[in-house]
Amino acid sequence: MAAEESAISVEHISREAGDKTKGFRFQKLRAAIRFLQRVQENRDGQVYCAMELLEDSVLYDGSSDSPITAEENKYYGSRISLNSKAVKNTLVAFLDLYFSFMRSNDVRLGIYASAEVAQERISAELRKQLGLDATQKHYDILSHLSFGIQLDDEETLVAFGIVKNEYFEQYPDTSKGYKALVEAMTLSEFSKFLESIDWTITNESNESLEDTALHQIRSCRLFNHRHTGLERFILSALLDELERRSGAKKSIDRLISTDSLKTIFQQILLSPAQDERYEDPVWKQWDELDTEDFRNLAEKITTVCPDFDPRLLKALARSCSLARAVEPEGEREMKSLLRRILGVCEDHLLMKHPPSASLTQLQITDILGELTKLAEDHISSLRGRYRYALRDAHSIKGSVLTLFDDCFLAFDEAKSVEP
Repeated sequence: MAAEESAISVEHISREAGDKTKGFRFQKLRAAIRFLQRVQENRDGQVYCAMELLEDSVLYDGSSDSPITAEENKYYGSRISLNSKAVKNTLVAFLDLYFSFMRSNDVRLGIYASAEVAQERISAELRKQLGLDATQKHYDILSHLSFGIQLDDEETLVAFGIVKNEYFEQYPDTSKGYKALVEAMTLSEFSKFLESIDWTITNESNESLEDTALHQIRSCRLFNHRHTGLERFILSALLDELERRSGAKKSIDRLISTDSLKTIFQQILLSPAQDERYEDPVWKQWDELDTEDFRNLAEKITTVCPDFDPRLLKALARSCSLARAVEPEGEREMKSLLRRILGVCEDHLLMKHPPSASLTQLQITDILGELTKLAEDHISSLRGRYRYALRDAHSIKGSVLTLFDDCFLAFDEAKSVEP
């Protein structure tokens, strides 16, 4: 109780609302995976999970040695080191939590990031400030931390210097944060603080995390033979619930519990029993559509935006590829889905975004976002009459991308299709 009171007694920077436009799915999947793992391990009590509370995701589990585990999970598009702004910002946030909860072992912190690790290039100025030779030098601090290699004294000194400078820069006002406690920290205490963090730097993608989450669902004690084939619906419902609650004003309203998960598993089974909807017949029209533009997605994007980020282009191509993975029995539904999405996307492009020979990367990503939202809303309205599986925004976006890749949509021209 004392730790909880301390956690709210000092004003510090709020980091609960992160960037929800980049890597948000990565964050949701990590939260879901951690939650499912703890629910499986704690068979008697309740496990609670929330996003955008303390850190990107947090778990409360009274049966664990550390009842509270907070994790920062990000998908970075570039190489990172301890010198990277994102990592330094995370460590400043972790210091806030460390002191907020009075150095308690009840709180365990972790970083789970998809990125490549780079060396830290330390300037001669910083080394001189730390009492070292005034020469530039490279270190492998983040690499050692991620591999569980203990830092030597010089590496610890440099790491502390980096983090302390960042902390003081973020908290120039002594009335906020824990500047005095950071200043009084010994190298030994800082070393233990770093070692207490779970460091995971990986090459995980959203696709591989989704596979892990689906495996966790199949392995869950709430899963039985009746759930077979419904794993993606369960995952979609869990991710939607995490996202929906993440925007709640009250902290307690952001939490989902073991009972919440039980309800999701039960509702998935009940929904089909009451389903009197029928198959959307427009799948028959799909194979009748003619195309004249045989460029793929990458060609259509680079034609209007030659300097489009290749990494983002690859990510879009992966989303497109994932959307094509359809079970044989789902081919009719996918054809209907694509035919319906094609109609609304084509109309929107013709009316709102006339063919253009030149677009910026931002314009392209904005257009794709608009089309995805339109497609989501349209398919959602059709579910009242037709039998469509639940799909999240990521999979709907993949379907939109396949329409560009399959020659039906383009940014510089829009071929008309019979309604």
